[in-house]
Amino acid sequence: MDIRSTGAKRVPLERDRRWTVVKYALLSRVACLILGIVSSAIVNDYDASAQLVLAPATTYLAQVLRTLAHIVLRWDAFYFVHIAGSGYVYEQEHAFFPLLPILMRTLTQTVLRPLVAVGGEQAVLAVAGCIISNACFVAAAVTLYALGQYTLRNERLAYIASLLFVFAPSNMFMSAVYTESLFAWLVFSAMLCIARRQHVVASLLLCASSLCRSNGVMYAGYLVWDVVVRREAWIGKRWTQMVVRAVAAAGLVAVSVLGFVGFQIYGYRTHCLQPLYPNHPSRAYCDGLPATVYGFVQAEYWDVGFLRYYTWSQIPNFLLAAPMIVLSIAGIYTCAAHDPVRLATLGWKRRPSLQTASLDTAFLGNRLLPHIYLWVL
Repeated sequence: MDIRSTGAKRVPLERDRRWTVVKYALLSRVACLILGIVSSAIVNDYDASAQLVLAPATTYLAQVLRTLAHIVLRWDAFYFVHIAGSGYVYEQEHAFFPLLPILMRTLTQTVLRPLVAVGGEQAVLAVAGCIISNACFVAAAVTLYALGQYTLRNERLAYIASLLFVFAPSNMFMSAVYTESLFAWLVFSAMLCIARRQHVVASLLLCASSLCRSNGVMYAGYLVWDVVVRREAWIGKRWTQMVVRAVAAAGLVAVSVLGFVGFQIYGYRTHCLQPLYPNHPSRAYCDGLPATVYGFVQAEYWDVGFLRYYTWSQIPNFLLAAPMIVLSIAGIYTCAAHDPVRLATLGWKRRPSLQTASLDTAFLGNRLLPHIYLWVL
């Protein structure tokens, strides 16, 4: 078969499937919001707080804004809306990172500014968050499709993976005023840049992700892996060149975690150097590292900490997560059983009896190794 003709056929196929992913992602967002509206109409709200913060609707347009805001304003969304409108007023709000509120406030004060007079600032901020989340979800689905083609080297599996992402059970969280969609798009984009060896751009995207969610700092490990850990990075290099690459990797990691570090510094300055409540007892994070504002707030207000989630009362939640836990264990085991030597040596060695061609297969290829390690974590 003529390779050129095969490549020519592949490009239209990829373009068509990319638009198919966009179409299904958009349809899933519309369906999700409609389901939310219908559910809210026929089922009494468990949390009716949205009714207290949204201004009464006096016009049809205001009612539309209020209805949409009412659907997406749940749980953590109240914190993001309050931060977007008033900044960080309370200590516990430092559990919620500022990138999404910044984008919400920017969109509200620019494109959506005329709607503030109609529906009130709280409703428009919530709608802005909804728009950002849904737009980022569509972008994340398309980016995942491109990333899958790079890492899996299998267009069909990349397409299936992106569709599974589109129809994930956590759909409502991806449309509400939460950080999941924004974070997914930033991380997928950073991974795609790393796969393309665009490390500086990737570090900037990871910096933004660490300003979006705390676990964004973990993904800096992908830069370290690609620049200095993977075996291919050492081929044909002198030790002096690898020292330079190691220094470069350290710089890239520093940029990647800058969002998280900057937010902790902001919290320290707010509550330690210029405290809002001078008579409040000194906090642990004011005494310096290793305590951080984020870690303290999570432990103090939400009882979040190492192994604290593993209690008898959480058994129902573990049962709900059981299908994903089983799938994860099966996936990790399959990869480990295929070549335990490669997994244990970070890809530097492989089982002697293993066929070289099998390293290029979709799920068992070397390109997926860092993803498997993250999966284990």
